[in-house]
Amino acid sequence: MVEAKLSLASTANAAVTISGFGQVVVGTTGDDAEPFPERNFDSDADFKEESLFAVQVSADLNENIDVIAQILARGDKDFEAELAWAYANMRLGDAFKLKIGRQRLGLFRYSDYLDVGYAYPFIRPPVSVYNLGFSNADGLSLSHNAQLGDWYSQAQLFVGGYSGDARFNGDYLDSKLKSLMGASWTMDYSDWLSLRATYYKADVEYVRGTSLDTLEALLVGNGFGALASSLVYDGDPGVFWGVGAQIDRGNILLVAEFTSTDIDDSLFAPTEGWYLSAGYRFGNVMPVLTVGNKSSDAKLALLDGIPTQNPFYLPILGAVSSQAADEDYAGIGLRWDFMSNVAFKADYTRYRSDIPGVADSDLISAGVVFTF
Repeated sequence: MVEAKLSLASTANAAVTISGFGQVVVGTTGDDAEPFPERNFDSDADFKEESLFAVQVSADLNENIDVIAQILARGDKDFEAELAWAYANMRLGDAFKLKIGRQRLGLFRYSDYLDVGYAYPFIRPPVSVYNLGFSNADGLSLSHNAQLGDWYSQAQLFVGGYSGDARFNGDYLDSKLKSLMGASWTMDYSDWLSLRATYYKADVEYVRGTSLDTLEALLVGNGFGALASSLVYDGDPGVFWGVGAQIDRGNILLVAEFTSTDIDDSLFAPTEGWYLSAGYRFGNVMPVLTVGNKSSDAKLALLDGIPTQNPFYLPILGAVSSQAADEDYAGIGLRWDFMSNVAFKADYTRYRSDIPGVADSDLISAGVVFTF
Protein backbone atom coordinates (compact mmCIF):
# COMPACT_ATOMS: atom_id res chain seq x y z
CA MET A 1 0.00 0.00 0.00
CA VAL A 2 1.19 3.54 -0.71
CA GLU A 3 1.40 4.60 2.91
CA ALA A 4 3.25 1.44 3.92
CA LYS A 5 5.93 2.21 1.33
CA LEU A 6 6.19 5.90 2.20
CA SER A 7 9.06 6.90 4.48
CA LEU A 8 9.86 10.46 5.43
CA ALA A 9 13.03 9.54 7.30
CA SER A 10 16.31 10.65 5.73
CA THR A 11 18.59 8.60 7.99
CA ALA A 12 17.43 5.58 9.92
CA ASN A 13 19.73 5.64 12.95
CA ALA A 14 20.35 9.34 13.56
CA ALA A 15 19.32 10.89 16.87
CA VAL A 16 17.76 13.79 14.94
CA THR A 17 16.03 13.25 11.61
CA ILE A 18 15.00 16.03 9.23
CA SER A 19 12.64 15.17 6.41
CA GLY A 20 9.90 16.83 4.44
CA PHE A 21 7.38 16.90 1.66
CA GLY A 22 5.62 19.33 -0.60
CA GLN A 23 3.63 19.92 -3.73
CA VAL A 24 3.14 22.54 -6.40
CA VAL A 25 -0.40 22.42 -7.83
CA VAL A 26 -2.14 24.63 -10.37
CA GLY A 27 -5.90 24.58 -10.86
CA THR A 28 -8.60 26.38 -12.81
CA THR A 29 -12.30 26.04 -13.54
CA GLY A 30 -11.60 27.01 -17.15
CA ASP A 31 -14.25 29.16 -18.76
CA ASP A 32 -16.59 28.40 -15.84
CA ALA A 33 -16.24 31.37 -13.48
CA GLU A 34 -17.97 29.56 -10.60
CA PRO A 35 -15.59 28.57 -7.78
CA PHE A 36 -15.10 24.89 -6.97
CA PRO A 37 -16.65 23.66 -3.67
CA GLU A 38 -14.39 23.65 -0.60
CA ARG A 39 -11.65 25.36 -2.65
CA ASN A 40 -10.99 28.85 -3.99
CA PHE A 41 -10.26 27.85 -7.57
CA ASP A 42 -11.99 29.92 -10.24
CA SER A 43 -11.49 30.74 -13.94
CA ASP A 44 -7.97 32.10 -13.31
CA ALA A 45 -5.09 29.64 -13.03
CA ASP A 46 -4.15 29.48 -9.34
CA PHE A 47 -0.77 28.13 -8.21
CA LYS A 48 -1.22 28.90 -4.50
CA GLU A 49 -4.49 27.29 -3.39
CA GLU A 50 -3.20 23.72 -2.96
CA SER A 51 0.57 24.20 -3.03
CA LEU A 52 2.44 23.59 0.21
CA PHE A 53 5.83 22.82 1.74
CA ALA A 54 6.63 21.10 5.04
CA VAL A 55 9.64 20.15 7.14
CA GLN A 56 9.45 17.51 9.85
CA VAL A 57 11.99 17.13 12.65
CA SER A 58 12.17 14.00 14.80
CA ALA A 59 14.51 13.56 17.77
CA ASP A 60 15.06 10.38 19.78
CA LEU A 61 15.36 11.31 23.44
CA ASN A 62 15.99 7.70 24.41
CA GLU A 63 14.97 4.24 23.26
CA ASN A 64 11.37 4.77 24.36
CA ILE A 65 10.64 8.47 23.77
CA ASP A 66 10.93 10.64 20.69
CA VAL A 67 9.58 14.10 19.91
CA ILE A 68 8.24 15.20 16.54
CA ALA A 69 7.51 18.64 15.15
CA GLN A 70 6.16 19.51 11.71
CA ILE A 71 6.31 23.01 10.23
CA LEU A 72 3.88 23.53 7.38
CA ALA A 73 3.51 26.45 4.95
CA ARG A 74 0.35 26.44 2.83
CA GLY A 75 -0.29 28.51 -0.25
CA ASP A 76 -3.88 29.24 0.77
CA LYS A 77 -2.40 30.91 3.87
CA ASP A 78 0.18 32.90 1.86
CA PHE A 79 2.86 30.34 2.81
CA GLU A 80 2.99 31.53 6.40
CA ALA A 81 4.80 28.81 8.34
CA GLU A 82 2.88 27.27 11.24
CA LEU A 83 3.52 24.46 13.68
CA ALA A 84 1.15 21.76 12.45
CA TRP A 85 2.37 18.95 14.74
CA ALA A 86 4.30 19.03 18.02
CA TYR A 87 4.10 15.95 20.22
CA ALA A 88 6.02 13.47 22.31
CA ASN A 89 5.72 9.81 21.37
CA MET A 90 6.25 7.25 24.13
CA ARG A 91 6.57 3.52 23.55
CA LEU A 92 4.89 1.56 26.34
CA GLY A 93 6.12 -1.96 25.79
CA ASP A 94 5.83 -3.77 22.47
CA ALA A 95 2.20 -2.98 21.65
CA PHE A 96 1.25 0.42 23.09
CA LYS A 97 2.23 3.99 22.24
CA LEU A 98 1.22 7.24 23.91
CA LYS A 99 1.28 10.59 22.09
CA ILE A 100 0.98 13.89 23.96
CA GLY A 101 0.63 17.23 22.18
CA ARG A 102 -0.70 18.55 18.88
CA GLN A 103 -1.24 15.62 16.53
CA ARG A 104 -3.25 14.34 13.60
CA LEU A 105 -6.72 12.93 14.30
CA GLY A 106 -7.51 9.53 12.80
CA LEU A 107 -10.67 10.72 11.04
CA PHE A 108 -10.09 9.34 7.54
CA ARG A 109 -8.32 6.66 5.56
CA TYR A 110 -5.56 9.08 4.60
CA SER A 111 -5.51 11.17 7.78
CA ASP A 112 -1.89 10.39 8.67
CA TYR A 113 -0.76 11.60 5.23
CA LEU A 114 -3.43 14.21 4.54
CA ASP A 115 -0.95 16.89 3.47
CA VAL A 116 1.49 14.47 1.82
CA GLY A 117 0.24 14.40 -1.76
CA TYR A 118 2.83 11.76 -2.63
CA ALA A 119 1.05 9.26 -0.35
CA TYR A 120 -2.22 8.85 -2.27
CA PRO A 121 -3.19 8.32 -5.92
CA PHE A 122 -5.47 11.33 -6.53
CA ILE A 123 -4.33 14.95 -6.68
CA ARG A 124 -6.43 15.70 -3.56
CA PRO A 125 -8.49 13.49 -1.24
CA PRO A 126 -12.10 13.50 -2.52
CA VAL A 127 -13.86 16.61 -1.18
CA SER A 128 -17.18 14.78 -0.88
CA VAL A 129 -15.68 13.20 2.28
CA TYR A 130 -12.59 15.23 3.17
CA ASN A 131 -14.38 18.46 4.10
CA LEU A 132 -14.47 18.50 7.90
CA GLY A 133 -12.49 21.74 8.15
CA PHE A 134 -9.71 20.67 10.52
CA SER A 135 -7.45 17.64 10.94
CA ASN A 136 -5.25 18.23 14.01
CA ALA A 137 -6.02 18.61 17.71
CA ASP A 138 -4.29 19.01 21.07
CA GLY A 139 -4.44 16.16 23.53
CA LEU A 140 -3.25 12.65 24.11
CA SER A 141 -3.77 9.43 22.20
CA LEU A 142 -3.14 5.83 23.11
CA SER A 143 -2.56 3.38 20.28
CA HIS A 144 -2.29 -0.40 20.25
CA ASN A 145 -0.92 -2.62 17.49
CA ALA A 146 -1.25 -6.39 17.37
CA GLN A 147 -1.00 -9.30 14.97
CA LEU A 148 -4.24 -11.30 15.11
CA GLY A 149 -3.66 -14.35 12.96
CA ASP A 150 -3.57 -13.14 9.35
CA TRP A 151 -4.88 -9.72 10.41
CA TYR A 152 -2.88 -6.76 11.71
CA SER A 153 -4.84 -4.54 14.10
CA GLN A 154 -4.17 -0.83 14.75
CA ALA A 155 -6.45 0.87 17.29
CA GLN A 156 -6.26 4.39 18.68
CA LEU A 157 -8.07 6.36 21.39
CA PHE A 158 -7.89 10.17 21.57
CA VAL A 159 -8.91 12.73 24.22
CA GLY A 160 -8.36 16.47 23.88
CA GLY A 161 -9.67 19.60 22.20
CA TYR A 162 -9.08 22.07 19.41
CA SER A 163 -8.92 25.84 19.12
CA GLY A 164 -7.87 27.49 15.88
CA ASP A 165 -8.68 27.79 12.21
CA ALA A 166 -11.21 25.50 10.55
CA ARG A 167 -11.78 25.68 6.82
CA PHE A 168 -15.34 25.92 5.51
CA ASN A 169 -16.17 26.60 1.86
CA GLY A 170 -12.64 27.80 1.21
CA ASP A 171 -12.48 30.25 4.15
CA TYR A 172 -10.60 29.81 7.43
CA LEU A 173 -12.83 30.50 10.43
CA ASP A 174 -11.99 30.80 14.11
CA SER A 175 -13.40 27.73 15.86
CA LYS A 176 -13.21 25.82 19.11
CA LEU A 177 -14.03 22.23 20.08
CA LYS A 178 -14.16 21.04 23.69
CA SER A 179 -14.35 17.53 25.16
CA LEU A 180 -13.07 16.09 21.89
CA MET A 181 -12.72 12.32 22.11
CA GLY A 182 -12.86 9.39 19.76
CA ALA A 183 -11.41 6.18 18.45
CA SER A 184 -10.27 4.66 15.18
CA TRP A 185 -9.55 1.05 14.28
CA THR A 186 -7.80 -0.29 11.21
CA MET A 187 -7.57 -3.98 10.29
CA ASP A 188 -5.16 -5.05 7.54
CA TYR A 189 -5.33 -8.49 5.97
CA SER A 190 -2.12 -9.69 4.36
CA ASP A 191 -0.82 -6.86 2.16
CA TRP A 192 -3.92 -6.27 0.02
CA LEU A 193 -6.99 -5.54 2.18
CA SER A 194 -7.51 -2.76 4.72
CA LEU A 195 -10.69 -2.00 6.68
CA ARG A 196 -11.21 0.88 9.09
CA ALA A 197 -13.82 2.54 11.26
CA THR A 198 -13.76 5.77 13.26
CA TYR A 199 -15.98 7.61 15.73
CA TYR A 200 -15.43 11.06 17.28
CA LYS A 201 -17.56 13.40 19.37
CA ALA A 202 -17.04 16.93 20.69
CA ASP A 203 -18.83 20.02 21.96
CA VAL A 204 -18.67 22.67 19.22
CA GLU A 205 -18.01 25.75 21.34
CA TYR A 206 -18.08 28.26 18.49
CA VAL A 207 -17.36 28.93 14.83
CA ARG A 208 -16.77 32.64 14.20
CA GLY A 209 -16.46 34.60 10.98
CA THR A 210 -19.68 33.81 9.10
CA SER A 211 -22.81 35.83 8.38
CA LEU A 212 -24.42 33.85 11.19
CA ASP A 213 -22.54 36.09 13.66
CA THR A 214 -24.50 39.12 12.47
CA LEU A 215 -27.81 37.25 12.55
CA GLU A 216 -27.09 36.06 16.09
CA ALA A 217 -26.37 39.61 17.27
CA LEU A 218 -29.61 40.88 15.73
CA LEU A 219 -31.70 38.10 17.27
CA VAL A 220 -30.19 38.53 20.73
CA GLY A 221 -30.51 42.30 20.52
CA ASN A 222 -34.22 42.00 19.72
CA GLY A 223 -35.10 39.54 22.45
CA PHE A 224 -34.81 36.29 20.49
CA GLY A 225 -31.94 34.82 22.50
CA ALA A 226 -33.40 31.31 22.66
CA LEU A 227 -33.93 31.28 18.90
CA ALA A 228 -30.37 32.48 18.34
CA SER A 229 -29.07 29.68 20.57
CA SER A 230 -30.92 27.08 18.47
CA LEU A 231 -29.05 28.26 15.37
CA VAL A 232 -25.49 29.06 16.42
CA TYR A 233 -22.73 26.81 17.71
CA ASP A 234 -22.54 27.40 21.47
CA GLY A 235 -21.31 24.19 23.05
CA ASP A 236 -23.54 21.97 20.90
CA PRO A 237 -22.71 18.24 20.78
CA GLY A 238 -21.29 17.08 17.47
CA VAL A 239 -20.68 13.54 16.22
CA PHE A 240 -18.54 12.26 13.36
CA TRP A 241 -18.21 8.65 12.26
CA GLY A 242 -16.96 6.87 9.19
CA VAL A 243 -15.97 3.58 7.61
CA GLY A 244 -13.55 2.82 4.82
CA ALA A 245 -11.90 0.05 2.84
CA GLN A 246 -8.98 -0.39 0.48
CA ILE A 247 -8.11 -3.26 -1.84
CA ASP A 248 -4.65 -3.23 -3.41
CA ARG A 249 -4.11 -6.30 -5.60
CA GLY A 250 -1.03 -5.83 -7.71
CA ASN A 251 -2.10 -3.51 -10.51
CA ILE A 252 -5.62 -2.91 -9.16
CA LEU A 253 -6.45 -0.33 -6.48
CA LEU A 254 -9.92 0.24 -5.00
CA VAL A 255 -10.59 2.74 -2.20
CA ALA A 256 -13.92 3.75 -0.64
CA GLU A 257 -15.05 5.78 2.38
CA PHE A 258 -18.34 6.83 3.93
CA THR A 259 -18.73 9.50 6.63
CA SER A 260 -21.53 11.08 8.64
CA THR A 261 -21.42 14.37 10.56
CA ASP A 262 -24.05 16.01 12.78
CA ILE A 263 -24.18 18.89 15.28
CA ASP A 264 -27.27 18.93 17.49
CA ASP A 265 -29.05 22.12 18.61
CA SER A 266 -27.72 24.15 15.68
CA LEU A 267 -28.59 24.93 12.07
CA PHE A 268 -25.92 22.47 10.88
CA ALA A 269 -27.63 19.92 8.66
CA PRO A 270 -26.75 16.23 9.20
CA THR A 271 -24.32 15.47 6.39
CA GLU A 272 -23.29 12.25 4.69
CA GLY A 273 -20.50 11.83 2.19
CA TRP A 274 -18.95 8.98 0.27
CA TYR A 275 -16.58 8.24 -2.58
CA LEU A 276 -15.30 5.29 -4.56
CA SER A 277 -11.98 5.36 -6.41
CA ALA A 278 -10.57 2.77 -8.81
CA GLY A 279 -7.08 2.81 -10.25
CA TYR A 280 -4.97 0.54 -12.43
CA ARG A 281 -1.17 0.55 -12.54
CA PHE A 282 0.58 0.47 -15.89
CA GLY A 283 4.13 0.33 -14.64
CA ASN A 284 4.80 3.71 -13.02
CA VAL A 285 1.61 5.28 -14.40
CA MET A 286 -1.81 4.98 -12.73
CA PRO A 287 -5.09 6.39 -14.07
CA VAL A 288 -7.73 6.83 -11.35
CA LEU A 289 -11.51 7.19 -11.62
CA THR A 290 -13.42 8.67 -8.68
CA VAL A 291 -17.12 9.22 -8.02
CA GLY A 292 -18.66 10.63 -4.86
CA ASN A 293 -21.57 12.43 -3.26
CA LYS A 294 -22.20 14.79 -0.36
CA SER A 295 -25.77 15.28 0.86
CA SER A 296 -27.56 17.03 3.71
CA ASP A 297 -31.16 18.04 4.45
CA ALA A 298 -31.72 21.53 5.87
CA LYS A 299 -33.32 21.65 9.32
CA LEU A 300 -36.43 23.51 8.21
CA ALA A 301 -38.14 22.46 11.45
CA LEU A 302 -36.18 25.28 13.10
CA LEU A 303 -38.66 27.65 11.43
CA ASP A 304 -41.65 26.06 13.15
CA GLY A 305 -43.38 28.59 15.37
CA ILE A 306 -41.81 31.62 13.69
CA PRO A 307 -44.49 33.73 11.95
CA THR A 308 -43.68 34.44 8.33
CA GLN A 309 -44.26 38.14 8.99
CA ASN A 310 -41.47 38.13 11.59
CA PRO A 311 -38.72 40.41 10.19
CA PHE A 312 -36.15 37.72 10.91
CA TYR A 313 -38.04 34.90 9.18
CA LEU A 314 -36.39 35.33 5.77
CA PRO A 315 -32.83 35.75 7.13
CA ILE A 316 -33.29 32.61 9.24
CA LEU A 317 -34.77 30.73 6.29
CA GLY A 318 -31.78 31.72 4.19
CA ALA A 319 -29.29 30.62 6.84
CA VAL A 320 -31.01 27.28 7.41
CA SER A 321 -31.53 26.57 3.70
CA SER A 322 -27.86 27.26 2.95
CA GLN A 323 -27.01 24.05 4.81
CA ALA A 324 -28.78 21.85 2.24
CA ALA A 325 -26.55 19.93 -0.16
CA ASP A 326 -26.86 17.30 -2.86
CA GLU A 327 -23.51 17.31 -4.62
CA ASP A 328 -22.22 14.79 -7.14
CA TYR A 329 -18.55 14.49 -8.02
CA ALA A 330 -16.98 12.54 -10.87
CA GLY A 331 -13.33 12.76 -11.79
CA ILE A 332 -10.53 11.18 -13.75
CA GLY A 333 -6.93 11.54 -12.69
CA LEU A 334 -3.46 10.37 -13.60
CA ARG A 335 -0.41 9.71 -11.46
CA TRP A 336 3.05 9.26 -13.00
CA ASP A 337 5.92 8.28 -10.69
CA PHE A 338 8.79 9.49 -12.85
CA MET A 339 11.33 9.50 -9.99
CA SER A 340 11.67 7.50 -6.77
CA ASN A 341 10.35 10.34 -4.60
CA VAL A 342 8.61 12.59 -7.12
CA ALA A 343 5.31 12.14 -8.96
CA PHE A 344 3.31 14.13 -11.48
CA LYS A 345 -0.48 14.26 -11.10
CA ALA A 346 -3.27 15.58 -13.29
CA ASP A 347 -7.01 15.61 -12.65
CA TYR A 348 -10.35 16.67 -14.07
CA THR A 349 -13.29 16.74 -11.64
CA ARG A 350 -16.90 17.47 -12.56
CA TYR A 351 -19.16 18.92 -9.84
CA ARG A 352 -22.95 19.05 -10.13
CA SER A 353 -25.52 20.15 -7.54
CA ASP A 354 -29.25 19.40 -7.42
CA ILE A 355 -29.89 22.31 -5.03
CA PRO A 356 -31.61 25.26 -6.77
CA GLY A 357 -29.37 28.30 -7.00
CA VAL A 358 -26.12 26.37 -6.52
CA ALA A 359 -23.91 26.64 -9.60
CA ASP A 360 -22.16 23.67 -11.17
CA SER A 361 -18.41 23.72 -11.67
CA ASP A 362 -15.54 21.81 -13.27
CA LEU A 363 -11.96 21.77 -12.00
CA ILE A 364 -8.84 21.05 -14.03
CA SER A 365 -5.64 20.71 -12.02
CA ALA A 366 -2.11 19.37 -12.28
CA GLY A 367 0.95 19.34 -10.08
CA VAL A 368 4.14 17.76 -8.82
CA VAL A 369 4.31 16.08 -5.41
CA PHE A 370 7.52 15.05 -3.65
CA THR A 371 9.19 13.91 -0.42
CA PHE A 372 12.74 14.32 0.80
